[in-house]
Amino acid sequence: GVWVDEFEAMDLLDCLDTTWSGAVVFTNEQSTKDLARPYGRVNRKQLKSKMLQKCISNGVKFHEAKVIKVIHEEFKSLIICNDGVTIQAAIVLDATGFSRCLVQYDKPYNPGYQVAYGILAEVEEHPLDVNKMVFMDWR
Repeated sequence: GVWVDEFEAMDLLDCLDTTWSGAVVFTNEQSTKDLARPYGRVNRKQLKSKMLQKCISNGVKFHEAKVIKVIHEEFKSLIICNDGVTIQAAIVLDATGFSRCLVQYDKPYNPGYQVAYGILAEVEEHPLDVNKMVFMDWR
């Protein structure tokens, strides 16, 4: 999910399939924290489709291959692909995540890990406020 105002700023409100007027955090059995900020569930298929259309309409060129190395020079970078193709780029975005395949560190790197998941459940009755999304629950 996302904060609605962040998707609104990027003209992506049509990529939200469910929204709540706020969110709540359950810190324990007796304590909650209200987050007075609208929250939305992202329709990933719609978001991907919209992003691809924006790329196409803005002339983005696609090349399907695995990047095996990036060589950074003063004013450009060279992307070396596993199919033998080399692509010149002004900006390289490394989206490999914690695997750090393309980033070189000058000291040991030991990242922490976080996993989150969510569900949207339909039930006959419950004690929750339907206008608030349960953001975190440590009960």
